[in-house]
Amino acid sequence: MEFSKRSLVIFGLGWLTSIALVGLIAGYYYIEYQNLLAKLEEYKGQVMRVNICINYEGWNGTIVWHNGTLVLAGCDLLSATKRVAVLNYKYYEYQSPGKCFVEAINNVWNSGNKYWMWYYWDPADGKWKLGNVGADAYILSPNETVMWRYEVP
Repeated sequence: MEFSKRSLVIFGLGWLTSIALVGLIAGYYYIEYQNLLAKLEEYKGQVMRVNICINYEGWNGTIVWHNGTLVLAGCDLLSATKRVAVLNYKYYEYQSPGKCFVEAINNVWNSGNKYWMWYYWDPADGKWKLGNVGADAYILSPNETVMWRYEVP
């Protein structure tokens, strides 16, 4: 099978054009990535990462971690949880501290004697501690680890 010079030139130009396009696309995404890194650095003091565990052991035995969840600095637990799960809760105007009562997480509803309780990890004691306020009143710290657990209180 013989190729004419013209066919080889057209093939070569097509191949070079394809390589150039791939290079341009790769360059574009690299520049966008660098811009996003710069933007993240700019917002570094305004955002923080937290670790959120949703423990369904009292329901179906699974545990789901959302490590490194990006939230605004000063974010409360309820708002942070809304970033990783679907929440159903009721607002009680006269309840405090914390006016929201979580009724369901990811369509797993409080039922019978089982409720969604939240805990925070205490690194000094090396154990989970029950939250002492409502989730909307608990302000998270950078790199904090919290857990929602479906259980009998």
